[in-house]
Amino acid sequence: MDGASWVERDTVVAMGYMKFVQREDEKQAAAAGLMSKQLTQQAVEKHLADFAIDAEAASHTHISALSGGQKVKVVIAAAMWQNPHILILDEPTNYLDRDGLGALTLAIKDFGGGVIIISHNREFADRVATEKWIMDKGYLRREGDVVGEDTSLDKAGRGPDEVFDGAGNKIDVKQQKTLSDKDKKKKIKDLEKRLKDHAKKSCLEEEQMYEFMDELEKLKSELVA
Repeated sequence: MDGASWVERDTVVAMGYMKFVQREDEKQAAAAGLMSKQLTQQAVEKHLADFAIDAEAASHTHISALSGGQKVKVVIAAAMWQNPHILILDEPTNYLDRDGLGALTLAIKDFGGGVIIISHNREFADRVATEKWIMDKGYLRREGDVVGEDTSLDKAGRGPDEVFDGAGNKIDVKQQKTLSDKDKKKKIKDLEKRLKDHAKKSCLEEEQMYEFMDELEKLKSELVA
């Protein structure tokens, strides 16, 4: 048997295995009561209607032609398709109008499972979150009620310098110190010198050069602010 035949045979075997895994996943999902929706046009239109996407947009419009707010609703609807018990939403308020934002807020409050949200919208987070973890100038602080196991914080509300993963391995956490204006100016001067030297001697790696440029821009913007 030549090489091409072996490749073809391996491909057939792999596809068969993938189908077997898919059927097993569907079987387990059905046993757990998660296969409550059939992947049909009628079922999809009905599901999307619950997220304010009409049948015309659901079945006869490319996603690329939808508005920003409609795309967000489609993504959230897709995440909810098989009735998950936990949702992780990254900036879910982007592009939503006032009505969409209000509906999302109510939906999260009514959702029976857990919800983790990453958001820069403080007003939205205050409305829906019972516990908030806020990263501010390199320090992490917690606000609100703790759900589940607590994590020790210091008096300033900051996390520990080191944490451990589930296997007991130590994870070092570097906390950024707040610099004074004087320290920032000194740092800016140092970065400018190193970038100038690089322009003459190419003494920095490309990734390090861009890192210095980003840090320089950030420090300058903080001084101006």
